[in-house]
Amino acid sequence: MASFTSHPPIESDSQPSVPRLRLNPIPHRGAVLDGGWWPRSGDPVAELPGLVLALDDRRGPVHLLELGVTGWYRRPGFLAVAGRAVRLSWSLETPPDLLVAVGANGSRTRLLVVPPGVAAFSAWSAIDLAALSTNTSRASEIMDAASLLMPSPRTPQEMDWESEGGGLYQAGGRRTRVSRRSAVSWRKHKRGTLVRVVGDIDLVTFSEYRTRLFEVVRDRGERGRRGEKVVIDLSGVVFFSAAGLSLLAEVRDRAERAGVDLRLAAPSARVAALLELTGRHGLPPVHATVGEAMAG
Repeated sequence: MASFTSHPPIESDSQPSVPRLRLNPIPHRGAVLDGGWWPRSGDPVAELPGLVLALDDRRGPVHLLELGVTGWYRRPGFLAVAGRAVRLSWSLETPPDLLVAVGANGSRTRLLVVPPGVAAFSAWSAIDLAALSTNTSRASEIMDAASLLMPSPRTPQEMDWESEGGGLYQAGGRRTRVSRRSAVSWRKHKRGTLVRVVGDIDLVTFSEYRTRLFEVVRDRGERGRRGEKVVIDLSGVVFFSAAGLSLLAEVRDRAERAGVDLRLAAPSARVAALLELTGRHGLPPVHATVGEAMAG
């Protein structure tokens, strides 16, 4: 393995920036990646201190960063962060879209690295996907999946806000944005309950959808209908982000506890491809049509 190092530790001239970072809330539980990071430039001295501090806070002190040599225009061997030296290991064998942070206790946090020049929507989608606890894809596959997601309409102000890190959630903070049309309706069939989801599933509508879908699952469970099919019809979903994957995983978990047989039906070609690329571990079974889901 080829490696590149230099001495002494280099310290940034500017204050560490807040990293554009998403982390899996339950680390090391079967997911291939532990999260995603979108640096603002190819300068490791400017970008890495903020990342290290964020990981210190969320995962424990970082001792070493393993990176690929591609995409960075200098390669220091040590970086001064918060009064200590963090070692940087540069390898030709490490993919450019992967960074591994090694803790003092040997723990490893694997992050997707999104190139700085990627469009905001694709970048945020990629790091959201990488942070899902259900993710079973490699870094390169995550970028492929993110490219399948189509952005819903945004105003110029919203696009500027997102590209500058507006998607980050600070403790106690709220993201404010005009909510787009969304609806959940359901009706009883002879073979089960059909739930129709219409509109956009993203971070803005996530809570609304979760509340309504939890209500359906709870209602079926409380009525003693254990084992009853509940089919979620996705044919009316216009926009589906990484938040949609997280939503489906949470609803499935709630359905299992209620004894409800949850199934997905009629996803669009893009949604179906996204489900396939990101892996279906932790998600309900997917059927091509509502009839197939009800009959199975």
